[in-house]
Amino acid sequence: MIRFARRMQKFCKSADIFDVAVIGGGSGGLAFALEGAKLGLKIAVFDYVTPSSQGSIWGLGGTCVNVGCIPKKLMHQSALIKENIEGSTPYGWTPSEQEQVNWEILVENIQNHIKGLNYGYKQNLQKSGILYLNELATFKDNHTLQYGKMDDFKSNDINKLRELKFKYCVISTGGRPTKLQSISKYAITSDDIFSQTKPPGKTLVVGGGYIALESAGMLKGLGYDVTLMTRGKYLREFDQDVVKMILEHYQKYLSVNIVPESLPFHSELKDDKILVKWKSTVNSQEDAGIFDTVLMAIGRQANTQMLNLDKLGIKVNPNNNKIFGNQNGEVERTEVENIFAIGDVLNGIPELTPIASKSGQLLAKRIKLLIKGSYSQKEYESTKLEYNDYPTTVFTPLEYSFVGFSEEQARSKFGEMNIEIYHSKFVPLEEQLCDKLDENYELLQRKVYVKAICNVLDNNKVVGLHYLGPNAGEVMQGFAVAIKLGMRLDDLQRTVGIHPTNAEEFVLLKVTKSSKADFEKHGC
Repeated sequence: MIRFARRMQKFCKSADIFDVAVIGGGSGGLAFALEGAKLGLKIAVFDYVTPSSQGSIWGLGGTCVNVGCIPKKLMHQSALIKENIEGSTPYGWTPSEQEQVNWEILVENIQNHIKGLNYGYKQNLQKSGILYLNELATFKDNHTLQYGKMDDFKSNDINKLRELKFKYCVISTGGRPTKLQSISKYAITSDDIFSQTKPPGKTLVVGGGYIALESAGMLKGLGYDVTLMTRGKYLREFDQDVVKMILEHYQKYLSVNIVPESLPFHSELKDDKILVKWKSTVNSQEDAGIFDTVLMAIGRQANTQMLNLDKLGIKVNPNNNKIFGNQNGEVERTEVENIFAIGDVLNGIPELTPIASKSGQLLAKRIKLLIKGSYSQKEYESTKLEYNDYPTTVFTPLEYSFVGFSEEQARSKFGEMNIEIYHSKFVPLEEQLCDKLDENYELLQRKVYVKAICNVLDNNKVVGLHYLGPNAGEVMQGFAVAIKLGMRLDDLQRTVGIHPTNAEEFVLLKVTKSSKADFEKHGC
């Protein structure tokens, strides 16, 4: 790899101009680069990771691979294994008495897996003839990048900085966690949790988005005491019926301590632990607690501060540093005609890995057409991503997946009287032998919830589909195709189900929300 890097460095110096320079080696940037290379584009990829406040850094692959989707799903899986073991008694097994995961083994194996992925990405770039530079890049002008080490930029040592010329540039630098200054000195973020060598112990998770809820559920499932706190609503952009059920599951089934509508205002070290003080956002009442770990998950900021975008006239949202695109009818094009942005760095775009990857692949085809110079409008339009009807999953202990609108969004868009909801709630078969009791000796069983949101004025077209239950992502991926093709309620109802499965309930939906009839099933 060293010989390869030196060869490519020499190649870079001798090259006149690259077709495309990609800044950022995450999901979007890599997808663009690999697709572009297949199309014959000459591409350079820059990837540089600024250390977190705890000194965490990582390799090629971006947030998803290193500190996001991949380690999150692996830790989530570890928590599910523990949960399955605990519920194995009625199935004829004797469960383990181990209360907490072996954190050191889990982290070591996850990090080894990630390093393998990092190496694989480097190999793919090499095989595709793409120049990869682990350097910080910034704009000199709209056809030139300056690049080098961080220290070279800080010292403004022009002699050490190098330049690369390009026809087009794609910014895919993603984002980093937002910090809450009142607790940031002693807190970590999702940039750090997956590589922590020390077990997290009693943990306070601050935030109300999917990262906060996933982190809290994952750590609780691994055997740690967890407190979850946010200043307002949890999962405010998601379907609130489902969110309510997730929070009920956290409190009743998992015993997560949920502190409603509060925000920390002070933290300090106290005997090697962290004392945190917080205040209610409703009545200003104060409270405090002592924790081993404080995890901030209050949002993300785009990684654009060091790109010199203002020098080019590229505007960013001052609230999150995200780039404003949507120029000339193209979501990914900036004010500068030959510079595009994709993924989490783009304002108003969902922060989802598959969206970044898909938009990167399509943009590579579009830029190939631009360089080619001759194409039909239909051919060009086919390279634009439709940023709607995309599926996603929240990997809470009881997983939640959906595609399309939430109930609140649908009522706002189509009108209160033009929406009909079909829903059902039930105990899945695999949970029906459960013998877990709460402190009141009531049976604790996880319940699956499914919801179809229909636009009455469009022949009951399904505009939103929601599922809360096991294997949520696997369930929703297939339904996403149907939604994309304009599925209507009768399409669901005349489909034969697979029995006995949880996903089968979608094709059995009969009870409407407006009827106020009992939507809980009590049989097979």
